[in-house]
Amino acid sequence: MGLTIINYKFEAMRLSFLILFFFLGGSCLFAQGDSTGMVKYSPDYVFKDGLYLNFGQVKLNKPIPAARVISKDEPGDFNFFRNLVEKDDISYFDEFGSKVELKTEQIWGFCQDGKLYINYNSELNRIPIIGQVCHFIADVTVYESHSDPYFYDRYDYYYNPYRARPYNRTSRSREMRQYLLRFETGEVLSYDRESILVILMEDPELYEEYNSLRKRKQRDLMFFFLRR
Repeated sequence: MGLTIINYKFEAMRLSFLILFFFLGGSCLFAQGDSTGMVKYSPDYVFKDGLYLNFGQVKLNKPIPAARVISKDEPGDFNFFRNLVEKDDISYFDEFGSKVELKTEQIWGFCQDGKLYINYNSELNRIPIIGQVCHFIADVTVYESHSDPYFYDRYDYYYNPYRARPYNRTSRSREMRQYLLRFETGEVLSYDRESILVILMEDPELYEEYNSLRKRKQRDLMFFFLRR
């Protein structure tokens, strides 16, 4: 059960959201970090390459480096982490030299060549720009139930072609969805009207203005209010 790293078929759509990334990542935020007291996150911030087991490591920029990861690949390999997360399990040495094993699906994500990837919906999805609100795209599995009223049970010994009984079947498909990552908390929200309301609560004036609009208008102006 490997994790898909990059879905190249979605690259075109990712590019279409470049403007959205620019505006959402335009602000900076701060968190407790190194000896200087604070870590500043901005679109130009560079994360260290490595495995991020949880969001706390992301905020402190302290991943598990390649040198401590057990792998047949060379730590300097350009695709080291991309190849690593395709496996079901990952092993590494902690700061005390003890071997640790965990499921790949348990990690928060990884950084390769300065590019941050979040593990969401069993896939590693790139976060293009870091800011107070980060936007990313991920696949989601959608299940749909269908009812066929004209299904005949042909295995019925007393099969009557004029007698039909309903038959329910379920189909599965993959759809691309948009998400928002609140970098202060690590919370992932769907990119929808309800999430925008939650985010805008931090700005009472904007929240009141947005909340006073009709729901359809709110959906149309989600990007506009996030940019503000």
